Amino acid sequence: MLESLRRRLEYRRYRRAQVRQSRAKRHKDASFRLEPFVELVVERCPDLGRDARILCVGARNDVEIRIFERRGFSRVTAVDLWSSSPRIQAMDMHALAFPDASFDLVFASHVFEHAFDFDRVVRECVRVLADPGYIFCAVPVDFELSEHDRVDVKNLDGLLAHFARWRVEVLHDRLQSGELSALLRVRKA
Repeated sequence: MLESLRRRLEYRRYRRAQVRQSRAKRHKDASFRLEPFVELVVERCPDLGRDARILCVGARNDVEIRIFERRGFSRVTAVDLWSSSPRIQAMDMHALAFPDASFDLVFASHVFEHAFDFDRVVRECVRVLADPGYIFCAVPVDFELSEHDRVDVKNLDGLLAHFARWRVEVLHDRLQSGELSALLRVRKA
């Protein structure tokens, strides 16, 4: 019981720190980083048509939505713990409020490193993913952990260890300048 209470309090502190960080960066335009990632998805996932269902996790503002829409995608959903944009649903990536198999692509740029429970986040992302489906993520690596930046996967193998229970095909991976980007095709069966 004490352990459960301690964990809930720790999670509350975690949420406050994450919301504080999101609010501080709500006006940040990360399109310089996001546009090449979206271009990579378009290039490597030709079966994702304009009607593909895309979930942007940790979007903070609607920059990601606009970039996908400029590329012709019309079914883009975005979530974050907090957002000033009405286009982004307030939602915790640890407990996504979508039915199973709701999305063809889960897109998470500089989000997973903030997870309170990374394995739970991965399970949620795979749960809402179609079978097969795609997950794109970009995360910093080899950094000092903090209350905000909590998970360092170190490299592709470290990332893939969290997906070990599913069949994963790596369509792209790049480790450069302290950032790992990976595009995965995930098969649940």
